[in-house]
Amino acid sequence: MDLSKLSLGRYSPEPTRYELDTIAKPVDVRAIEAKRMLDRVISSADVDSEIDELAAVETYIDPAGPFATPALPEDFRPAIVDNKLLAGAYVARTDGDPRSPRRLIISILRFPNNGAAQAAVDQMAAKVRETSPLSVEIGGQPEVFAFTKDWTAATALAARGAYTLILNYGLESPDENRVSAGLTTAVGLQLARMQHSPPTPWEEVLDVPLDPDGIMRRALPSDRWHRYSPELDFGAHTPEGQLHYERNPAQMSKAFRDSGTDLIGRRAGIVYRTRDLEGAFTLQNALATLGKRDESIPPPPYIADARCIRLYESDPVRKTNLMCAVVRGRFVGVVFATSGVTGSINPELYERAAAQYTLLENDR
Repeated sequence: MDLSKLSLGRYSPEPTRYELDTIAKPVDVRAIEAKRMLDRVISSADVDSEIDELAAVETYIDPAGPFATPALPEDFRPAIVDNKLLAGAYVARTDGDPRSPRRLIISILRFPNNGAAQAAVDQMAAKVRETSPLSVEIGGQPEVFAFTKDWTAATALAARGAYTLILNYGLESPDENRVSAGLTTAVGLQLARMQHSPPTPWEEVLDVPLDPDGIMRRALPSDRWHRYSPELDFGAHTPEGQLHYERNPAQMSKAFRDSGTDLIGRRAGIVYRTRDLEGAFTLQNALATLGKRDESIPPPPYIADARCIRLYESDPVRKTNLMCAVVRGRFVGVVFATSGVTGSINPELYERAAAQYTLLENDR
């Protein structure tokens, strides 16, 4: 392809480094660790395949974070503040029913030491017990506190080293067997994930590369943040971490396996590294799968194999409703935009797609 034919608008086609602009501040260390903690959160698809609609993905860099949305109940604030939360990650999914949703909510919170994490669990468990007095037995995990009010939903809390785990599993109506089984499955899988992904010592967080294998360099940067931003959902992830941002986690988990996807970089553009060219097109097809009432839109000029769609419901994290996925070699690049008031295609979508495609070509 003659890259000179592509219209990039104001976007640069050159790879840019992803690094801290200055000496790391405490907030940078907290933000880096919080984003990496998403890689340790299990997928709802492994617990209940019908819980597949993303409600929220959040990361926290101070004790006030979990209460800003709010994600966690206000009753938990004293435990989190008193024990000096360092960083946290939170993922919530439902079945999409606004009236009586099935849901799975998982939060991992990191504290300064093991004692603080356990103290937070003890304090929060006491608060949960006040309104949900019925105990839930979590088979083979006597150290896990779990309670329910009426078997419509149940909450479990546990400490693993310096981490506190909070899980909530709920159904549309009371069902002791299903709620107990669902929460037990979620707790078991989450504890196993924690065991197989040991934490990075706090003093070594900055020793782990921000841009493993240059995956972030290959992603289109934002207009404002050309390097590093603690506020945005930017960062490098394993497939397990990226899965939390995807629509249809069960389908995407399979697509990651089938395509050999092993690393993802999130900036303004998102770049996925697959096994090979065939794997890249396999992943592109999955990323561009139409949901209910989504629609395909034409690809950018001169990039005929790009796949672009208009989402009926905007992405809950980035609030965009237009997406294009381009393939270059073993990489898939995805860019986003928001349509006009009349539903027209924002020309910046195609400019970003062209820039992401050219950037991948220039970094080969």
